[in-house]
Amino acid sequence: AAGLIRLLPEGQQIAEAVLEKHRLMTSFLVALGVSEEVAAEDACRIEHVLSDESFEAIKNHIKKYTQM
Repeated sequence: AAGLIRLLPEGQQIAEAVLEKHRLMTSFLVALGVSEEVAAEDACRIEHVLSDESFEAIKNHIKKYTQM
């Protein structure tokens, strides 16, 4: 179908990782009091530059101290 793309397994994993970063960072920023619109825009920027190591540390911290 027109407009659809298919990802190879490696591409699918990358896409899922970026989406996880985006969702978690958006939720985290909203929990800090940032508006949803600004949080989503900032998460779009953050998700592409944040290292996996830093993301995992943030994710573990959030899981430890919140219900996210």
